[in-house]
Amino acid sequence: MSFVDLCSERFAKTNSILCVGLDPIIEKFPYKKDNIEDTIYIYFSEILDNFSDQIAVIKPNVAFYEQYGMEGYIALKKVIKKAKKMQIPVILDAKRGDIGNTSAAYAKASFVELDADAITLSPYLGEDSLSPFFEYKDKGFFILVRTSNKGSSDFQLLKMENGNYLYTEVAKTLCGWNKKYSTGIGAVAGATHLEELKQIATIFSQNDFPPILIPGVGTQGGDFNQVVGTLKDLGYPMYKIFINSSSKITYGYQEHKNMSYLDAINVEINKNKLQK
Repeated sequence: MSFVDLCSERFAKTNSILCVGLDPIIEKFPYKKDNIEDTIYIYFSEILDNFSDQIAVIKPNVAFYEQYGMEGYIALKKVIKKAKKMQIPVILDAKRGDIGNTSAAYAKASFVELDADAITLSPYLGEDSLSPFFEYKDKGFFILVRTSNKGSSDFQLLKMENGNYLYTEVAKTLCGWNKKYSTGIGAVAGATHLEELKQIATIFSQNDFPPILIPGVGTQGGDFNQVVGTLKDLGYPMYKIFINSSSKITYGYQEHKNMSYLDAINVEINKNKLQK
């Protein structure tokens, strides 16, 4: 089954477009077990066990696991395996993109070794740096287009000779890749740049609606309901939208001092629900 079809089925079950970033920062965990592997796996397992029916997909960021060495890597594999057993699609946040042979190795590591359903990718090296990933046609691929960080304007807002911004050219290019390689090819476009997100979504609406991964909601300041309203106005299929929130959910208890960590997670998840 393709990533897009997988997410369509998931949306039908959950009516959720929430992507939860499961990024371990052990210093922020509400408790610690005997070792790093168990600490990470048990905490994120609790989140999945208690809130799986409200989550569309999860997005573990590889770097947060790699910083803990082999124990972190093993925990990542276990978190992915558990999510997939629960039929929760997994987007691996790795932002890969390199020369052909290296990308082929990255793709195998992501899709075969880790068994992720989708991945984030950088387009900077061009089409041949990403085509080894696209050979895994049933997977999802989220290309960095307009990211949520402040420094993203350094390059993404550069003007091309035709007067368009670089990020819009990337958006148009990946629409072509979507037709050429896989309907799972889409964009990363931040909630913190709402007008630019709207422009990307408008381009996509004219090209069969590629999927969009939207970071920047929560700690970074993006607004869930504003994003949803903007995309609904364009008639965007909701199962192709993934609005991410990470630390605001996973470490929500630090903000809600009078609550248990699970109650705090529940509060934050409820801020990211579609209105019926």
